[in-house]
Amino acid sequence: MYMKKISLLIVFFFALSNLFAAELPDSLYGIWEGKDRFVFFEKTEEENHPQIVILLKEYYGWYYDRAVEPEEYAKKEARVRNTGTSRKAEQVYIDVVPISKNQLKECFELQMTYSRNQKNNIPVVILDDNIFLNFYIQDSEDSNYYRGNLKTEGFKVSQQKIPENLSCIYFNENKYFDIRYWRSDMEYSDEKVTLKFDDESYNVDKHIFSGGYNYSCVSGRSKKIRNTVAPFDFDENQFVFNEDKSILIVDEEPYLTKLADKHTFEELMQIVKQGNSRRKPDPQPIFPPNDVNWHWDLIDALEENNSLIQGVRERQRKFGPRAKDIVK
Repeated sequence: MYMKKISLLIVFFFALSNLFAAELPDSLYGIWEGKDRFVFFEKTEEENHPQIVILLKEYYGWYYDRAVEPEEYAKKEARVRNTGTSRKAEQVYIDVVPISKNQLKECFELQMTYSRNQKNNIPVVILDDNIFLNFYIQDSEDSNYYRGNLKTEGFKVSQQKIPENLSCIYFNENKYFDIRYWRSDMEYSDEKVTLKFDDESYNVDKHIFSGGYNYSCVSGRSKKIRNTVAPFDFDENQFVFNEDKSILIVDEEPYLTKLADKHTFEELMQIVKQGNSRRKPDPQPIFPPNDVNWHWDLIDALEENNSLIQGVRERQRKFGPRAKDIVK
């Protein structure tokens, strides 16, 4: 009964987080660029129902598709209808859900609502004007323990599949344990379980609540992690930490990078216009041009007394010039 009350409190906490999560952090506003998309968070006077803007870099980056944007954008700047973009953009509403007990403002979940029954919570961390997706939080009394978050594919145009696993990291001197958690239907519990290896024991979270789902590292009511994987050697170049080491980032490259001094609708539309005005260079010819001698004088001499060929040539003259008349 006690555990059920704890579970209800956890669910209630996250429900309250969603109710009061309309305001986006200031660090999120602006235009962000990634390998295959631009993402825009616009700061407006009306913040009750914020929406995300996503431009897809289609056709190997040669065309920018206004795939996701508020409906009023089409009134401000008419949409171009072609095979690269749809007549009407998708609308995706967003909210911010806190994920840190220590109130770390750099990390949060961005809840993306596609429809009444389609939602995704995307854990992100912002560091030095970069957004990362694969990160851990030092969010407990044990400074060696970093809680993992569910790793997604980022800000998508439609709902994405939820990963079945996530991990947490426990550091022990020059080594670290990578602890696997799997998605579970068990009720959430904030109790600790034991990680044992070489006659030493470490306490870690039994459950991790991330992306709106519960993940567990033990089966049922067990308090001990079975089949513990041996620790890995710690390489300081393997991870990136923030200044106070409360956040650990695994991504080798950022998912998105903020564009400096670009944070308005007009600047976003300028990016679209400039990008879509480009013309891809013509491909190289299959056969490179060269100075071929066609010996037209010899060809004319051979055709001179052939009535059939002369008839063909007469029809050709009515149709258009021969290659002989073009190639000089």
